[in-house]
Amino acid sequence: MKLNKTIIVGAGISGLACARTLNENGEDFIIISEDIGGRILTSSDRSVNYGAFFVCSDYYNLLKYVKLKSQIRLRDFCFHEDDYSFIFFEPKLLKYSIQFLKVLRTLYKFRKKFRKLREIIVDISQKKAIEKDNFLHDLYMQNAVDFVNERNIESGTKTYLAKALYSTTFSTIKEMNAFSFLQFILPLITPIYRFSFEKEKMIQPFHKNILTGHVDDINYKNEKYKIKVNGKVFQSKNIVLATQINWSKQFVGIDKTNLPVSTNMLHIKGNPKKIISRKSFHLFSPSNSLQAIANLKDGTFLFYYKDKQPNLKHFFNNPKVLAYQYWNPAGTINGHNLIESNRGNNMYLIGDYNIAGLEESYITGIYAANQIINSKRS
Repeated sequence: MKLNKTIIVGAGISGLACARTLNENGEDFIIISEDIGGRILTSSDRSVNYGAFFVCSDYYNLLKYVKLKSQIRLRDFCFHEDDYSFIFFEPKLLKYSIQFLKVLRTLYKFRKKFRKLREIIVDISQKKAIEKDNFLHDLYMQNAVDFVNERNIESGTKTYLAKALYSTTFSTIKEMNAFSFLQFILPLITPIYRFSFEKEKMIQPFHKNILTGHVDDINYKNEKYKIKVNGKVFQSKNIVLATQINWSKQFVGIDKTNLPVSTNMLHIKGNPKKIISRKSFHLFSPSNSLQAIANLKDGTFLFYYKDKQPNLKHFFNNPKVLAYQYWNPAGTINGHNLIESNRGNNMYLIGDYNIAGLEESYITGIYAANQIINSKRS
């Protein structure tokens, strides 16, 4: 039986990043997954992203493998509170100007620290890097609601930011930590774009290393891993788990993780009524099961909702459901549990279990690959 140098389990963005980095350095590996792209799921014609919806302009690693589409701007948003709706740039915004200045001051400091974090976590784990930075670590360990209350920004957060966060994290302020709170409002100061994932460009150099299958079991004995896939057994020296944390944790000795979030998505075709024709993106209060609506400018819309499906006839004339997707989990965002990527015995855990986001997940794949490459040199 052939002994592979490395086996990567999972071909979401972190697994693909690991594979890409290993391939660029001439490393031996195979990647095993049931699909390619993970939560970067698209419509059958690949024109619409059902999973990750936007990328930031500072996703310097990921941007090599995406094609940017239209920019999403603050003027494109409409906020909904019960039966009342309003846009960002209305006179009422002046009421919250002092609060927004407080948020922006902290946000610029956070972005500077966050970008520096991205630079160093290619070589050290997210956990170690965050623990070394008192500012970021304190934010990670603080509840977002306490962060908001301490800075006296409650009303502005409730009116605007809570709705934006509910649409992107599917969480309330009470559920998340202050680190995630700031991370997911970075689009206030960082341009964001709709995108398409150039999957073929990403995998072309190593497409022959991809094995389609489901991993049934993983065992470690005599300094080797045995991975059972569709009844066959593969062996490797290194193993990289690029899967959802709820599946991976059984193999890495982890009991406690951050809490998962979930959401439902509908792709709808229909003639929109006035309630959603005002702007392209509609954000709702956390008291509402409906989380967000996106107008794709092709006669179709994406609806994201928590549990109860909205009455589509309230928003459309003659709506037609084109697709449905339930994301469970859509991510592990809420909590204060920092998990070490290097699990010992040449096992690495990568993905979005510490920090959600495509770029951050991508970088965890680079980190694991660098550890494997450097272990050969040491």
